[in-house]
Amino acid sequence: MVDATHIYCANCRAIRPVEFERLLASEASLGTAARCVRCGWLALTMIGEARVYCDVCDEIRPALLHEYRPAGLLSGGLVRCAVCYASRARLYGTKVSAR
Repeated sequence: MVDATHIYCANCRAIRPVEFERLLASEASLGTAARCVRCGWLALTMIGEARVYCDVCDEIRPALLHEYRPAGLLSGGLVRCAVCYASRARLYGTKVSAR
């Protein structure tokens, strides 16, 4: 399991810190946005647990997280649509041990 602290930002073309915030503060059901801290690029929208908006399917779909080990100190995970397998975002962070 990875505690996501960074994201690959397609706008900056670099790994940047990530911030998570509700799309609308007053409406939790619309989901949480994952944005680049530096430029504000929206990497993905998470709707509830393990669901993301997929712009390929144009629907809210279950999400898959494929763990991988890029070079360096950060662990990584590729967030994909579970239906069409389109990549939604690359998340990075520190490895969290199971309790």
